[in-house]
Amino acid sequence: MAENIAYTASIKPNQGQSQLATGKIVFPATAIVATDYIEVDVGFKPSYVRFENLTDRVGIEFFDGMTDNTCEKTAANGTKTLESANGGITLTVNGFRVLQNATLAAILASKTCYWVAFA
Repeated sequence: MAENIAYTASIKPNQGQSQLATGKIVFPATAIVATDYIEVDVGFKPSYVRFENLTDRVGIEFFDGMTDNTCEKTAANGTKTLESANGGITLTVNGFRVLQNATLAAILASKTCYWVAFA
């Protein structure tokens, strides 16, 4: 067995202390507007975000370097897709945004969501 060295890696070394934030958001039963988004302020620009609709077991992830408003989505049945047409996560200077698109299904009325972000 040999090491595969036929790839290009882009690695950003940690420039100090790692930053981590976690949270929980409970959405009310009111209507969710698909073109709106939520913004979570964590006090730093994350390099990774995971947002989980625990009620429906739908998770979305964003890695530093991905295109804004995209994500990797994991459906309740385990199917993974790259979401670009239905929106996703955008990093901000102090946190991240998640689009409320109904097809994305990360944010819906009467749902409990958890998230983790780190830099």
